[in-house]
Amino acid sequence: MNRLSLLLILTLLLAACSHSPVMVKHSYDFRTTALFKLPCDQVRKPDAPVDPLEVKLTECNSTRLVRMVENFLRIREADPEQGILGDTLADVRAKGFTIYLDTDERVRRPNTRPLYGADALAAVGMPVSAPPLQTPADVRAYTDFMGQHYAEEYYEKDLRSVTDRFCFNSRDSHDLGDDRTFAIVWRAGHVYKRVIKGGPIDNPKQEKGFLICPSTFIIDTVSGGLSTAARGAAGVK
Repeated sequence: MNRLSLLLILTLLLAACSHSPVMVKHSYDFRTTALFKLPCDQVRKPDAPVDPLEVKLTECNSTRLVRMVENFLRIREADPEQGILGDTLADVRAKGFTIYLDTDERVRRPNTRPLYGADALAAVGMPVSAPPLQTPADVRAYTDFMGQHYAEEYYEKDLRSVTDRFCFNSRDSHDLGDDRTFAIVWRAGHVYKRVIKGGPIDNPKQEKGFLICPSTFIIDTVSGGLSTAARGAAGVK
């Protein structure tokens, strides 16, 4: 085999390698409170073929997120102008939201957290800085006021990431799913504010890979044309 034939074969191999899939990867990030967990037999099957082991491990990873959002939006906030006090803790529990696994409220549910005072207000986007406190009475009044605030956060994430092509010079990936945090703040025992942070995710993207494939340079050299690198350096388009 002469040198030219060897160079042509090498060129074809590098060109194919630089633009063909090297790896397809499916990954899942599922975190739930399990309050609105969907039964396994009702989970929709993947649209595209995936590793059977991955399907077995993740087939129950789904939440009745629509129902969770609907129930959350049914929670009534306080509206003094309309004479609405806001839901009590018991009202919210009746709508399906509790951060505890037991009735004695000793064992906390995963992916939830309680918050108090300034942290509770910050959870719904209302950070508070303490005003100038001149006297012990001011300090006591501020402490009593902040002590009236209690919050709960519920974190739900069901994200599937598919890297559908990994080449030497590019990577295409697609993140699809939901990433939401539900936060409820009570003031003096009644819901003061409730918010949903985050939402649906549909994020296709393309990134440069770790290596730049030299196939274009070799092809241009063999064909007698000006290589991509040389054109860039000379300012030729």
